[in-house]
Amino acid sequence: MEKHALANPFFDMKSSEFQETRFFFLNHVLKARADLHLETGQHENDQETNVYLAGLLHSLVTSDAFLRQKEYISPFDVDIQKYLEAHSDMRSKYVVYRDNADFGLVSQGVFQGYVHPGAYQKMVMPRSDPAGRISVYYELAASALLHLQGSHASLVPVFCAIADNLSEVLRILARAAGHYFDLIERISEGSMFHLEQELNFMDNKKAYSVKIDEFLKAYGEYKTFPTEEGRKKLLELANECSLMNEKFKFEEVS
Repeated sequence: MEKHALANPFFDMKSSEFQETRFFFLNHVLKARADLHLETGQHENDQETNVYLAGLLHSLVTSDAFLRQKEYISPFDVDIQKYLEAHSDMRSKYVVYRDNADFGLVSQGVFQGYVHPGAYQKMVMPRSDPAGRISVYYELAASALLHLQGSHASLVPVFCAIADNLSEVLRILARAAGHYFDLIERISEGSMFHLEQELNFMDNKKAYSVKIDEFLKAYGEYKTFPTEEGRKKLLELANECSLMNEKFKFEEVS
């Protein structure tokens, strides 16, 4: 097929051919389903759900519409409700609920819900249920679309299907992202073990350095103003240093 005949083509370096981007995502959504033994047909509207997921993934790489900052996308329900209080028409409700549901689906599925440890929502929402929230928002989007277009709206059953089978949909997206899209780098168990060992060593080394500083400070204070309390503190710190590093030696002060 000629390049110009494809919609949003990309060049596959393995096959040395141009391919259609949407088909690429659809193909690998199906592969992920097969890997997880969640083949199409186990639930009603699985085929339509596959197409929707492929389109959502397609939008990540072919348009900035999904990634563009939107003031109504938020991890907090109160922010969304405040926006809808000022934009209460049914069209706005549909767009707001769908976009927040889509954003949550991609965050939890493709990027596995990554939130920086220092992020505000990480601190104030440690026990939140993002999956339940995504399901509710897809159901609300379906309800709004039903009011807008009636029972013939083709996306209504798709939204309901995603909401009803969200845990499976998230597994499919995570599988596809991790094994076919190279969006999440895979680390072998052996590499992970060595990485953890190295990180632990670095943490221990830093902690030992801090403890040595405490010991030296206590030693200087004791030499300047020797007291029984200062002596006990010094010995405690010396013991802690020796536990962290067997090469640490300290002769007890009198």
